[in-house]
Amino acid sequence: MYSLLVAEGPDAGARFPLPEREPQLIGRSTEAIPIRDDSVSRRHAELTPDQGRWWIRDLESSNGTYVNDAPVLERVPIGPGDRIRCGDTILVLVHSEETATGGGIRAADPALTEVIILPEEASSSDADHRLLPLLELATESDPVKMVTGLCSVTGDLMGADATALVRLNDQGGVIGNPIIRTTDGRSSETPLELPRQLIQAALASERPRIAQVDGGPSIIAITIRDSDLPPAILVASRPQNTPWQSEDLDLLALIGNIGGLLLLAADRMTHASRTERLAAMGEAIAALSHSIKNILQGLRGGADAVELALNRDNTELARQGWTILARNLDRILALSLNMLVYSKDRDLDLEPRQAGTVVRDAVELLAASANRREIDLECRPDPAEPPIPIDPDALHQVILNLVGNALDAVDDRSGRVLVTTRFDPDRNEVAIEVLDNGPGISADRRERIFEPFFSTKGQRGTGLGLAVARKLVEQHLGTITLLEGNHAGATFRITLPASRSDELDAAGTRGPRALPDGDLGVTFS
Repeated sequence: MYSLLVAEGPDAGARFPLPEREPQLIGRSTEAIPIRDDSVSRRHAELTPDQGRWWIRDLESSNGTYVNDAPVLERVPIGPGDRIRCGDTILVLVHSEETATGGGIRAADPALTEVIILPEEASSSDADHRLLPLLELATESDPVKMVTGLCSVTGDLMGADATALVRLNDQGGVIGNPIIRTTDGRSSETPLELPRQLIQAALASERPRIAQVDGGPSIIAITIRDSDLPPAILVASRPQNTPWQSEDLDLLALIGNIGGLLLLAADRMTHASRTERLAAMGEAIAALSHSIKNILQGLRGGADAVELALNRDNTELARQGWTILARNLDRILALSLNMLVYSKDRDLDLEPRQAGTVVRDAVELLAASANRREIDLECRPDPAEPPIPIDPDALHQVILNLVGNALDAVDDRSGRVLVTTRFDPDRNEVAIEVLDNGPGISADRRERIFEPFFSTKGQRGTGLGLAVARKLVEQHLGTITLLEGNHAGATFRITLPASRSDELDAAGTRGPRALPDGDLGVTFS
């Protein structure tokens, strides 16, 4: 089985397994191999398995597809080690067994290599003054950047071609994904051969150990130990014609001491973050379970009323029961849509549209519910409003959430909800307002209304509607606020920019960055 490793680009380090009999799409809007690089088209290239090998073809992408720097003009075969370039992203096809430990560590074959473990030497130099970049990592708040920074800084300090951090279990086996960094701080594209003899020697020693692989590099390694952590090996590699000196051993010993503290801090931050996520997950599950239970009770009540009406041949009672069913079906649909948006980030599919037309469509969808309750629901779009870059589906859901909340807040028969849009040429933005004559939102709750799972509706609310609305509006680079006012009820205002500085071309794809040497990898004859 093969996998695609992302060697360069925003998704560097990601691995995508390739199922043996399923074609796979590469692009920004695909489920199989989703790439966040905005120089990659939404549907950029297709990988197809055929007769035991993989083939690739370009899907008329904006910036083309290249295999080993040759443009893909028709379907071409690819093999292990081939480099696929889509925009600024480079992917490498590898066997899955090469990525079983993260795609960067491969044990040197003891039958083909001769490893010499050099003896330990006593410490003879003071390298403290060189460790300032390493100490600065202690202020890093991201545990992943802290650990990858440990590799990058170690490579700079040691003058190494490549560095690696390998987590081990008590038996010396590799666990997790090793972190590999080259001299430029990027992930290594080729596996780093790490002799098992060196791992065993480093585990048995408190000092750095060196291994010279016949026909290969000279590798120095030290074990990072802490009573609260499993052991880890910090490795640096460079050619044998640049041998390691005694001061290198001393420097790596000092790096190992500081590295242990950094790994401990990173692990504790990761544990704290995981604990917070689990607590948030528990809170979310409890809130959603409560909301779903209430909706199901409403559905059960409506179904019972319809069943009773059928038994009695009572049309009016059946109509009342169906109203209850319809209302709760709307609630479960809204909950499902909000959960999808809240739980997963998706790129906007921007297109030039009048926001007023999207707002009117959403309001019309809720008109039947308003009519059943005899609520006055009115929409006043601005006829002079120009098309602006929006995702119609996303804005539609925002308006459904806001207008749905407004309808829930007002009383039957006397309730009134007004939705307006207005273009402000001076600010170059479109404002959307949703006003209602309900009881309003008290001052002590205004600060929390956009928090997930916080609701002012009691048992009728899920607490996701406004959180999702804010998320989608902010993805549009807009704002959503609850206005202060003397009138009764509540007024929510959304502002959306009429133009964006990051607007892309019609395909939504920018051009790739120029190569440093200006060579595009294409030869004209």
